[in-house]
Amino acid sequence: MKSSRDFLLGFITGVVAGILTAPKSGQESRQWIQDEADKRTKDLQDQWNKGVEQVKTQVEQVKSQVNQWTGKLQDEGEQKKEKYNEKVDNLADKAHEGVDAAKQSIKAE
Repeated sequence: MKSSRDFLLGFITGVVAGILTAPKSGQESRQWIQDEADKRTKDLQDQWNKGVEQVKTQVEQVKSQVNQWTGKLQDEGEQKKEKYNEKVDNLADKAHEGVDAAKQSIKAE
């Protein structure tokens, strides 16, 4: 990482030194530097904004997927709960029938 940073710093320094020693007047060189800096800044802002939009889009897609999964899990949970309650109700009904049948057999004796 350090060698890359050193290379980039050296490159930028060389470019700036070359521009400043070019046969243009100081005012022309400063204006050119300002124009280039503005152009590069705008390019970086555009790239940043595109990146932010991409991240927002991906976050919305993930949210949508999570909401779909959550909905499916809730639906499956409700279905299992209903089946469980039906089984409990059936067992309770059978238990009542058994108790009633036992009462009837006791009365018959």
